[in-house]
Amino acid sequence: MLLVQTIIDTVIQIILFSAIPLFWWLFSARKKERFLLWIGLTKPKFNSRIKSIVVSLISFFLLLSSGLFLLYSFEDKSLLANAKYAGLGISGVPPILIYSVFQTGLCEEILFRGFLNKRFSIKFGNIFGNIAQATLFGLLHGVLLFGNISAITVIIAIIFSSIAGWFMGYLNENLGNGSIIPSWIIHSLINISSSFMFLFGVIAV
Repeated sequence: MLLVQTIIDTVIQIILFSAIPLFWWLFSARKKERFLLWIGLTKPKFNSRIKSIVVSLISFFLLLSSGLFLLYSFEDKSLLANAKYAGLGISGVPPILIYSVFQTGLCEEILFRGFLNKRFSIKFGNIFGNIAQATLFGLLHGVLLFGNISAITVIIAIIFSSIAGWFMGYLNENLGNGSIIPSWIIHSLINISSSFMFLFGVIAV
């Protein structure tokens, strides 16, 4: 059953993506602060709501543009992870939410904005830290696509994803008091949107 498999995959992926941050925290910061605070899973406190909304919208539409660009660049859309939801109808909503919010959204935010951005920023400063995590975030969303679509398409996707990753890092650290929840929400909404396009036949497999 897809729902059960999605839950199993999600638990495994959360463990894998949290392993390095957790061990790092155990050996370097366990006595200083709680893990959830250290990784940024705390309630955000925005110092400028209007600016936060603008940056959130920019991040959302950059990721959405990158995602749609990739979706329509694939000739064989069955290769895409969320293509498995095509044609499921309402029964596909629960696994989509788990996949989008926890399996991909939470896991990637813990690793990139929660762990890499914060550790790079402490070591090398905020500017470098945010650029570094954003670049790695973009590369993750591009390198796995080589061989399936043209190199120029992959490069464009990497650039869009990297810029979006930078904006999400800026939103968290500069406007959201270090919380990764703002970028987690944006990331989840993007994944939900693309998966729903398959679910309801907006994009045909």
